[in-house]
Amino acid sequence: MPLGIGMGIVSALSAAFGDWAASRATSIWLAIGIGMFVSGWIFQFIGHVRYEHRKPAFVDDIIGLLIGPLFILVELLSGLGLRRDLHDAIQARAPRADHSTRSTSSATVSCSTLA
Repeated sequence: MPLGIGMGIVSALSAAFGDWAASRATSIWLAIGIGMFVSGWIFQFIGHVRYEHRKPAFVDDIIGLLIGPLFILVELLSGLGLRRDLHDAIQARAPRADHSTRSTSSATVSCSTLA
C-alpha cells in the first residue's frame, strides 16, 4: 500500500470521527478532545521514557510533528506484515544514538527514506 493512500485513509477516518464528535453537545466533544489530547501525551511520554529513552524528535526539529503520523503508519503497516521493506530501510539508515542523546538528523533520514 502506498503511504500516501494509507495517510489519506487515516486522515479521512480522523475527519469523519471529528465530524461525528463535533455534532455532539459541547461538553461531549470537549471531553472527547481533551481526553484524546491528554491520552496522546501520556502515551508519548511513556513511549519515550520507558522504551526509546530519548526525547521526541519535534523538540529539536519541528518537522517531527509532521513526520510522526507517517512514522506511526509505517510501524503499524510493518507490524501487520506490510511494507516491511520500508521499515527495514528506515532502520538501516537511522543513526544509532546512545540513550542519553538524540540525533537531530533522524527526522531527515526518515523523510529521505520515505520519499
